[in-house]
Amino acid sequence: MSINILETHRHILQFRLDSDAPTKYIERWTEIKRECENTDNESIVEQIKNNCKLVSNKGLPYLKIHEGGLGGNDNILDKQIRFRMETSFKTDNDIVLRPSNTETQKWNYDELDDIIRSFTKVLNNKMRTECVKGCIEMRNENAFNDDYLDSDSD
Repeated sequence: MSINILETHRHILQFRLDSDAPTKYIERWTEIKRECENTDNESIVEQIKNNCKLVSNKGLPYLKIHEGGLGGNDNILDKQIRFRMETSFKTDNDIVLRPSNTETQKWNYDELDDIIRSFTKVLNNKMRTECVKGCIEMRNENAFNDDYLDSDSD
């Protein structure tokens, strides 16, 4: 049984090119990153879904919003994973996906791990070598509150 992601933390799925990648790979990564972050990402989402092992992830619809991603289009009812959009003020060269829960639909860590594994496979295939790593980054949004440990024990 998998555990739903913590509501007390902000989660992102982060994909990073190896820091010692040669220039030709950096150029290829930049093209792939642009494809993911510039709303033309439906084919990548289909590849992610096709490489997933979990039936729940394979059946996710393409998120038909500006950023694109996985999940239903209803922000109130459907859990979603959105691509971070390309902006000029980012300080990293990562591809980032942002999962969000609703009251009725929650992501669990098995689903996120499956998406990380699948998308890493897709990215390494597009790079034509194994030079991309994926991970879940968690940030406690309430770490400075005195009672932050009590907030997730309901």
